[in-house]
Amino acid sequence: MRTIILASLVLAVTSATSFAATPLIDARQNAQQHRIFKGIQQGDLSFNEALKLQKGQQRVQNLKNKALASGGVITPLERARIHAAQNIQSGRIFLKRH
Repeated sequence: MRTIILASLVLAVTSATSFAATPLIDARQNAQQHRIFKGIQQGDLSFNEALKLQKGQQRVQNLKNKALASGGVITPLERARIHAAQNIQSGRIFLKRH
């Protein structure tokens, strides 16, 4: 009986947080941060270029934070908007590095 209650409690907690979790958005943000860092290390990006790209990354993060603050769940429309912003940011990173 105790294990059933514990299992249902764990399931309830993990399912509630899974709706708010954004692992794909977070992974892409980390990958883009890594690309910017590598560009600095390899000398492809100047300080000012890296600063502008970091500001762009912060704008994408702000979109995500606003979406989470509006209800704790990112809707498909908000997810699409964040994805589009990440696509734009990814293109900017590519252009600045090459």
